[in-house]
Amino acid sequence: MRKRLFVTFFILCALIVSCGKEGLYDKYEVTDCTPENINTAAYEFMQDWYLWYKHLPAVDPTDYKTLSDLLEALRYRKGDTIIDRFSYTMTKEEHESYYSGKRYGMGISYMRDDDDSIYVAVVYPGSPAGNAGLRRGQKVLALNDVTVETLDENAAYNREHSADEDFEEKTDWNNVYNAENKGEAVKFLVLDNGEELETTVYLDDYSAKSVLASKIIENNGVKIGYVHLKSFIQSSEEELNTVFTDFKKEKIDHLILDFRYNGGGLVKVAEQLINLILGKKGKGKDIIKILYNDKQSKYNEVYEGAVLENSLDGIKKVAVIVSAGTASASEMVINSLTPFVEVSLFGETTYGKPVGMNPLDICDQTIVPITFKYANAEDYGDFFLGMEPTCNSGDDFKHDFGDVLEDGVKNALYYFDNKKCLGSSAARSSGKRRTIEERIPNKLKGTGRIDYTF
Repeated sequence: MRKRLFVTFFILCALIVSCGKEGLYDKYEVTDCTPENINTAAYEFMQDWYLWYKHLPAVDPTDYKTLSDLLEALRYRKGDTIIDRFSYTMTKEEHESYYSGKRYGMGISYMRDDDDSIYVAVVYPGSPAGNAGLRRGQKVLALNDVTVETLDENAAYNREHSADEDFEEKTDWNNVYNAENKGEAVKFLVLDNGEELETTVYLDDYSAKSVLASKIIENNGVKIGYVHLKSFIQSSEEELNTVFTDFKKEKIDHLILDFRYNGGGLVKVAEQLINLILGKKGKGKDIIKILYNDKQSKYNEVYEGAVLENSLDGIKKVAVIVSAGTASASEMVINSLTPFVEVSLFGETTYGKPVGMNPLDICDQTIVPITFKYANAEDYGDFFLGMEPTCNSGDDFKHDFGDVLEDGVKNALYYFDNKKCLGSSAARSSGKRRTIEERIPNKLKGTGRIDYTF
């Protein structure tokens, strides 16, 4: 099977907690791994742990062919409105690979501007694309000697004529290379700072980094640390320690967190990042509150702030670059910092996911349902409509991460100096936010303090 060239930014929207209670999930173990037994165990797990278990429909789990089909039937709905747009299933291997950073392909994503030109938007350091010299902001002109314009034209032709009796498929985005062929060479022609550059990417396995860029920006005599964090995965802990070692050494005054594509991940990494930023300000304070349903309330937990080896000291202002793809653990960090430091947001309204999951492995499958919600030291949560930006800005993919001319960074620097918004001069926004106001019932809307009663 051939995969589409354009890799959209996958929002895992996961905020993962591992209970760590010995034997807690033993009752859901399956020895005979039939689809029926897997579904039965998953249904029992949902009845016990699902945050909205009171809204589960009465179903026979053996009626569904796959675990994914079962979960789709179980999602919390209000009439035709899907409230739970977060829970998901994956194979156990896929789930473990994601959090360990195992990936395959080129390690690149693209975006189009209003003229339908294509730009490199994300390149993972150390990936095949990164090793080939590709980087954010380059304009893609051709792949394997076929221009972008021709690929677009051929794609339109193939869609229109695929049902014709004498149809012959033309080279388009789906077949310009074989994504399943490990080691296959994909030749790129890109425009880099006004000059054409040719390079070749070889499809392969790679380890995805969570820190895509970090630097220290000198701005009117003030040192500002910048870090783009793409995800909260296992490798993030070491990567963040490295970044904050530099920030602490340089005694930065302010911080810019770039979460624009960060769809979430591990709570323990969110906790680490909060402590790295707050240091003494958060020591002994309630930085995260985890709240389960009334069946599992004995597992409710409060995370207290701690001073880590590389924690900053004295940071007063934090700017966060956000988008509709900023979700879950990244929103947790923003929410938890707000009671302690001045936090300003730049970009679009965030995704709105103040809830998280406890995954359950069942044979070779993993179900990841919503099992808890969270709050900060001021009991604020329930922001299902997302977090509104302090200043609007677009995803300026024509500039690299951390570039002072990039729209989000430029707006943050201006706000630090002037306490007001500069405005947007970006190439284009990363995408129109999905309207969710009508999909969330009133009792779940983000109206302030979290409801402990469920």
